[in-house]
Amino acid sequence: MMLFQRRSYRNFKRFREIVRVFTKYGFASFFRRFPLLERFNFPPVRKDILNNPPQVNLRMALEELGTTFIKIGQILSMRIDILSEDYCRELKKLQDDTTIVDSDQIREIVETELQGKIEEVFQEFDQVPLASASIAQVHRAVLKDGQKVAVKIQKPDVEKKVDADLEILTYFSGLADRLMIIPESISLGELVAEFKKNLLRETDFLYEAMNALKFRENFSGVEGVYIPNIVRKFSTRRVLTMELIEGVRVTRLRECHLENIDCPLLAQRGAMAVLKMIFEDGFFHVDPHPGNLMVKETTGELVFLDFGMVGALDSETRESMVKLLIAALGKDASRVVTLLEEDILLTPVRSPVALRMDLNEILERYITADLKEMNFNNLVTDFFYILRKNNLRFPAHLASMMRALVVAEGTGMMLDPDFTIAPYLEKFLKRVFTRSMGVDHLTRKAINFALDWKKLVEEFPGKSHDILTKLSSGRFSFKFESKEMEELNRKLDTISNRISLSIILAALLIGSSLIYTNYQYLKSLSILGILGYIVAAFLGIMLVFEMLRHR
Repeated sequence: MMLFQRRSYRNFKRFREIVRVFTKYGFASFFRRFPLLERFNFPPVRKDILNNPPQVNLRMALEELGTTFIKIGQILSMRIDILSEDYCRELKKLQDDTTIVDSDQIREIVETELQGKIEEVFQEFDQVPLASASIAQVHRAVLKDGQKVAVKIQKPDVEKKVDADLEILTYFSGLADRLMIIPESISLGELVAEFKKNLLRETDFLYEAMNALKFRENFSGVEGVYIPNIVRKFSTRRVLTMELIEGVRVTRLRECHLENIDCPLLAQRGAMAVLKMIFEDGFFHVDPHPGNLMVKETTGELVFLDFGMVGALDSETRESMVKLLIAALGKDASRVVTLLEEDILLTPVRSPVALRMDLNEILERYITADLKEMNFNNLVTDFFYILRKNNLRFPAHLASMMRALVVAEGTGMMLDPDFTIAPYLEKFLKRVFTRSMGVDHLTRKAINFALDWKKLVEEFPGKSHDILTKLSSGRFSFKFESKEMEELNRKLDTISNRISLSIILAALLIGSSLIYTNYQYLKSLSILGILGYIVAAFLGIMLVFEMLRHR
């Protein structure tokens, strides 16, 4: 949908608000890169805002713009592959809008979604929310069978607001990519597509319910880790009903002074749980920070919460990451570069030697003989700094995986100041690698390999015969594809279209002028000349706008 269509007028007003807020916080230079906005007279920035670091101003701008932009900032805080540590650290401070929705509106949403009166579904329903965020708020309730539950309810009009903002961002990210407003190594269109995917999933509570059920299945036999149960019967896209956990948030654990709680053991369990999610299950919690973890008072189990954002890795990717991390822990910079080039990076390495030297430096600095002394967070931060320095793109889902490990280490350090994830990571990687060399795994690989060869042997004679037949009859052809040639053809098409439009425009102007000057006393013909001028003016405006847009 185009931004300036009649039915999107409300989006145009929202666009003006977005531009106003970002320019208020000193980001007018970004908008001046767009045609038609380059000469716009933006208001001056206040001195107190100019004195702030840019990352602080970015956080304040996102907070002022509300739900969508707060969530985008929180997603960006996880993208350590494209943002420096100071930006990621600042964006982690983004606070959700905790405005509580009126109980009558909440009742209306619940009754509409569950298709029944609250009194018919719940034995008790607390009108005062346990917690409130920008997308939803949570209420304590009791089902008719006596089960205590937490009911997560989406706030009114959240989807409409998110859709409107995403529509604006999609339009301008596409325009920014065409005009190459930011460096080629970053695609705004791809970033916005990622934001869109995550935000639409966060506003669909059935997606979160399915994630929670999958985690619960994966951890059904794991001691010390608990995943709350989902009440499917009373869960919809806008209402999520799940088991109420009676316990203490990890963030408040030390101040509560609970007896029989072993904090170092909890740190170890949390780290091992995240490692299991990533390297065994291939399905992991993207943000296992202390606010998303609780400890059950009765059993001391570690409870994971909030499953709206998850990551998934296939077996081949997990195997590549295991090899990469084993090579890194072994200080083998050459192998790290080889694995990055062959299996992981999205862009080619221009200078393998420079990359190897940079990686060798950080591996020597951080990988110590005693891994208990290693700071995994600093290692990952410097690793992504080197990738950005060399204009290399790391897959987003793998960046989320690395960040999950960093967050798991930070959570562990909150519980146990001496905690570091590196020893557990090494132990887990060795276990996974040993398992991959086991008879069952190798047998499966051998069977797949044999099936591939069987298919090749079966198809080879027929394919060979087809090729020889086409060669002998002169019908064999090669298809050559080149991105550079495609881009050149696209530019030539654009140029030819502009030339054609210019010729038509010139012909209209000359023809209209001849008609108007020679037949100005004949009303019917003079009107024809005026109409020619109008059409020429319209085509001229179109031509100028098109040239500015693809400049």
